[in-house]
Amino acid sequence: MSALPPFVRRTTFANWNRYAAVNDEFIDIHMDADAARAAGLPDAIGMGNLRLAYLHNLLHDWVGGEGDIVELRCEFRGLNLRGDTLSCHAETTGEREVDGHRLVDLDIGVRNQDGAETTPGAATAVRFAGTAAMPPLPPPTQPSGAAAPGTFLDAATVAKIGRVLPPVSAPPVGANDIARWAVATYWPERPPAEFLDPAVAEKGPWGGIVAPRDFDPFAWMPDRPWSGDWLYGMGTEPGTRVLNGGQHNRYGAPIRPGDVISVTRRFVDVVEHQTKRGPMVFFTSEMRWENQDGELVRVGEQTTIYY
Repeated sequence: MSALPPFVRRTTFANWNRYAAVNDEFIDIHMDADAARAAGLPDAIGMGNLRLAYLHNLLHDWVGGEGDIVELRCEFRGLNLRGDTLSCHAETTGEREVDGHRLVDLDIGVRNQDGAETTPGAATAVRFAGTAAMPPLPPPTQPSGAAAPGTFLDAATVAKIGRVLPPVSAPPVGANDIARWAVATYWPERPPAEFLDPAVAEKGPWGGIVAPRDFDPFAWMPDRPWSGDWLYGMGTEPGTRVLNGGQHNRYGAPIRPGDVISVTRRFVDVVEHQTKRGPMVFFTSEMRWENQDGELVRVGEQTTIYY
């Protein structure tokens, strides 16, 4: 095993506002301490998705143009409070070959300044052997069969498992969209030149500018397709308070300027658990992204928690 150089950021509203500006995540619990406390939180908290972006940055910088991120999954087990210093860490756990692809597995996570692990997870990267090529993406995930009504989870919601929503397409991706995303997630440092400069990007494995793997082309749509109609919305009463529980993303073709990305959403599973904080409902939603040529770009699973 070998440790990667860490990716470290001290986070507060300056980080969160920049990220909200590209990801349209101007949610009260991230922007206003009083609103966060009304939702049962100790203070305004940082976005789980920003921690995810930091982990992607760590892996992107380590791969260094000789490969790409194949898979990344993590759980959000701790809050990112104002003033926290987040240290993204990773270490390799092994290498393997699958269908001609040289894969590297890693343990990853994000620790705060107290050494507490807030975002444990794992990732896989591919080392290119000449031509850039990604392993095939997996088939749809199947439900666990453990769904049952509880304190907050009702039978009507359980009955929606397997529901698939019609595809939704984003506007064409712009090179400036990609640049702004990279600037926001690398701030206060300058992002790698391959996200900003076509001449530099042309020398990379994809032969031109491609988006960071965590880039969201749907962020500023009027009705962004992040969630499905099986979720409960967002409120302050028990059972309506919401947290980002974690993500599991697997990547295929890169997103390039000019691409039109469409997403199909599916309700995979829902389970209620009794925890130290009381009953919590864990929703799993799957999103499959394709570009205008029908190539799979991303298969993502989102865990949404209600408590």
